[in-house]
Amino acid sequence: MNVWSYCAPLRFLLSTLDFCVVYFMTLSGRCALLSLPVLGIVLLLRTTVWKSSVFAKGAVWAAVFPALWMGKLTIYYKSRIFLPILLWQSWCSGYWWVRYGYLSGIMAALILLVYRHRKLRRILRSLPTASIYGQRVLICDIPISPFSAGLLSPKIVIPMIARKQLGEQDLKTILLHERTHIRLGHLWYFFLWDLLCVLLWGNPFLRIVKSKLREDMEQICDAVTIRRSGQDAVSYGRVILKSLTLLRAETSCLSATFTGENDFTEAKQRIRMVRDYRTYSRRHAAAVCAAALGFLFLAAFVIHQASYPHYTELNGYTVIYVNQDIEFITLYDTDTEPPPIVCRGNYVEIDNQTLRAHLPQNTPKDGFYYIMWGGFMKVPGIGGALNSVWLDGMTDEPTRIAEFDDINDLLYVRLIKWL
Repeated sequence: MNVWSYCAPLRFLLSTLDFCVVYFMTLSGRCALLSLPVLGIVLLLRTTVWKSSVFAKGAVWAAVFPALWMGKLTIYYKSRIFLPILLWQSWCSGYWWVRYGYLSGIMAALILLVYRHRKLRRILRSLPTASIYGQRVLICDIPISPFSAGLLSPKIVIPMIARKQLGEQDLKTILLHERTHIRLGHLWYFFLWDLLCVLLWGNPFLRIVKSKLREDMEQICDAVTIRRSGQDAVSYGRVILKSLTLLRAETSCLSATFTGENDFTEAKQRIRMVRDYRTYSRRHAAAVCAAALGFLFLAAFVIHQASYPHYTELNGYTVIYVNQDIEFITLYDTDTEPPPIVCRGNYVEIDNQTLRAHLPQNTPKDGFYYIMWGGFMKVPGIGGALNSVWLDGMTDEPTRIAEFDDINDLLYVRLIKWL
């Protein structure tokens, strides 16, 4: 007996972890595949139907998030259209390098995200604080665009050159813009999008279109800031141009925050958006937000109803005959008939009369019979277990007693059901 045979707890742990990797990487890969057409629809709507609607164009991005919960839809197993999804399942189950490769991608993306947030946090901690017209801000010596950062305790960063050379009204407008970003929850929205890119890294377009997402959020923030500041669009546009001119005089590399553009093309596009500003009603903005939330709740309900449950209890039973040549022959298999078995703690009572009635007439009495019944499954082909019992031959007695271990008493089964 080798050493490995004594490591039952370790083997149990490794097998459980491997099952978790198979299960979650299969679901994650499915969600990444499904997010592709969803993202395509979002991009189509924002450039056609809702091209001129500032709030609707920004709200439509929320439609991508339900893709995170579309990994267990029952329709995958009912149509050949979803064959690539079933192929992904077989690859994850059959090839360790596929499932662990996808897991490595998630871990790498997560590590990169954490590293960037920690780096930004260290930079913010090193900046001196100041008060500008009653607003506590961080002052940066580098001529970067003003920006806001932080989830639980948001901070506004203002470059020193902007503080010294911009007028009072311009600075107040910039601060109002950043406070609007915070108030509208854009920092949380961008963070959730980053997490979406981590979990669904198999869809690289989620990262590619992030600039479009920021563009739409900036347009919403510009519209709300113009209304809150009491300025007209021309005056607000002049603040953006003045900020751009001031910072470009110091450096050619700007971050995408208040002035929000990485190059002249994006800056020109934003100025056009500000120029085309139209007064909106708060009721309209609230109605768009309510519609977006309603869509998310409806999508959650529909996905829940169209998906497999946490786990599915299995009905029916299967009888397998094992002959002298160790051949396994299925004699009976049903998903509807209840098994002729009654559990009595650590043993089962088998109704031989009902069992024999379901088996072929020429079924031999000698040999071994393997009966499987009950149990559960997570999704078809992934996860699950069945109760089972061995019978040495078939008797003429009306009932039979056999030893039995209920799978529901096993720690492994409880853990899989809980996942």
